[in-house]
Amino acid sequence: MRKSVRLAGAALFSIAFAGCAADTNDAAGSSSLDTSMEGSSGTGSNSISGTLQEWKVTVSPNMATAGEVTFTIKNNGTIGHEFLVVKTDILDGQIPLDGDHFAEPSPGLEVIDEIGEFPAGTTESLSLALEAGNYQLVCNLPGHYAAGMHTTFVVS
Repeated sequence: MRKSVRLAGAALFSIAFAGCAADTNDAAGSSSLDTSMEGSSGTGSNSISGTLQEWKVTVSPNMATAGEVTFTIKNNGTIGHEFLVVKTDILDGQIPLDGDHFAEPSPGLEVIDEIGEFPAGTTESLSLALEAGNYQLVCNLPGHYAAGMHTTFVVS
């Protein structure tokens, strides 16, 4: 079971949801979602805000210090997207694909956790304990990674 945090007004509430099985690229069981980022504090170097849209992933800042990191991600796209935190030294955008997405797991990378596919116009948050290293933040739905939905993230 994974732990996700839902943004609701100015307060954050913890909710539990069932994680996706490896290679399913499915977010069945995702909980209800808020539709705005209003009230997000965005303070502290380990509070990361970002957006997903066709066909890019954007976060700010793109680095954090080792420890608890909270990602608050809004889907600004017109379709569903997912958000994976992948620890890897593979160059950004160069994870080898298995068809229209990369296999989870794959050699040379570790999917730390994810926000399963969530609808356009909604916001989800994910809090993780991250170790120092290189990461890619990606959408691994079919065709999305290859279309450019990835960015680098460094934890020191």
